[in-house]
Amino acid sequence: MTNQRKSMRFIGCLLAVFMLAVVFCLPALADSASSNTYTIPDTNMTVTIPEGATVLSVDTPAGDAAWSKAGILDASEKIKEMQKNGTTAEIIAANGDTIAVAAKASNYANSVFNLNNLDEKGKKDFLKYMEPSSMDGSTTGTITWYDHEQIPFFMIDICAENIKEEGPVYERLYGTLYDGKIVSFDLFGDTKEISEETDAFMRAVVDSAVISAFAEAPTIENGLSRQSAVTLGAVGVLIVLLVVYFVTAHSRNKREKQLRKETADRLAEYRRSKQDDESVGTGALRFVNETDHDDAAIKTFANYQAYHLQIFMPVFTVILSVIALYVVWQLGNFDSNWWVMLLLIGFAIYSLYKLATASTNTAKVLMRSYGKLRSRRAAYYFYDGDFRITGLQASNLHPYFQISRMYETNEYFYMYFGEGNTYFIRKDGFKQGDADAFRTFMKEKLGKRFK
Repeated sequence: MTNQRKSMRFIGCLLAVFMLAVVFCLPALADSASSNTYTIPDTNMTVTIPEGATVLSVDTPAGDAAWSKAGILDASEKIKEMQKNGTTAEIIAANGDTIAVAAKASNYANSVFNLNNLDEKGKKDFLKYMEPSSMDGSTTGTITWYDHEQIPFFMIDICAENIKEEGPVYERLYGTLYDGKIVSFDLFGDTKEISEETDAFMRAVVDSAVISAFAEAPTIENGLSRQSAVTLGAVGVLIVLLVVYFVTAHSRNKREKQLRKETADRLAEYRRSKQDDESVGTGALRFVNETDHDDAAIKTFANYQAYHLQIFMPVFTVILSVIALYVVWQLGNFDSNWWVMLLLIGFAIYSLYKLATASTNTAKVLMRSYGKLRSRRAAYYFYDGDFRITGLQASNLHPYFQISRMYETNEYFYMYFGEGNTYFIRKDGFKQGDADAFRTFMKEKLGKRFK
């Protein structure tokens, strides 16, 4: 009986020791189990880490001993570098080979959304889009499909010229696309080609990838996503604006050419009727005005000319540039479209510059022109049948039909002979008649040409 009790006590002690061992070892076992897998943030993908390898992510505390164990002395700087490169984690093999893990969204990735949904043509287009290359030919590479149980992966081999050392630099990347993101496992081999041992390490990680769930593709309304519809709308607006501009410009040029011809014919007939006697106007003298074209008057006219009559073109070009920039931005693929973006940005900046300096440039040209004249004072004599201008030029009679447009501002009447010849008449400069009566008189003479 005594021996039986001793045996029972011994068994009880063994059970107690075993239970304590289990209690103390479970956390360690749990940690060990959890350390063998890594779930990529926001991707529903979990990979198994090969034996002997270490995972260091941007969420690993800088004070964790795993950093120094991996040979990284400045963990904080390394974390900043990973965040800058868009890397979520690095899987470091025992021999030092390092796989950079990343998950990146883009407009193109969102348009594809899931490689499982692509047909054969879609897969060919995808490989063509992802094929590595550079404009100067310094980077070349190949891309092929890599089989996986859940979703197709692609493998890219890249060979780039090394500007610091002799010989090319090699890189291998395994990746896939789902839920509107490209998930990649990237290894830089420096000047060494990727070895079979290293590739086996990468394949072990890729083959272990498990996607717990796939998201549903965004709802498409009327055959287009909202973003695609906006981009397509912007392209449509851009095309419409260009068509309207060219059609309008062509129509305006044709109309002006015809008007110039008709005006020239009428002017020739008018000159013949005057029989070279252009000293006295036809009919009663109705208005007399004297206007001094001083610097202030020239600057006022330059502002009006730049920001009232000629505002359309610079504003139009700025709007076109902004719309084109938006379209190119939405199309993505900036590696090949960077020069288009740069050209459009430069065009927009140049248009804004021309808009900002239009008044100043016009004023400078006018001041140089008026500076060559003996006098800046012009005298205007308006008769019933025609009008005479003296002072700025030799005294000449002009028929009213020669005025192509006339505009009124708070201080001036601007009288245009086509686009390049303009006279401005100060309202307070009338020596005979006044501005109100002159306005009524000119509207009767010009009709719609008086704005």
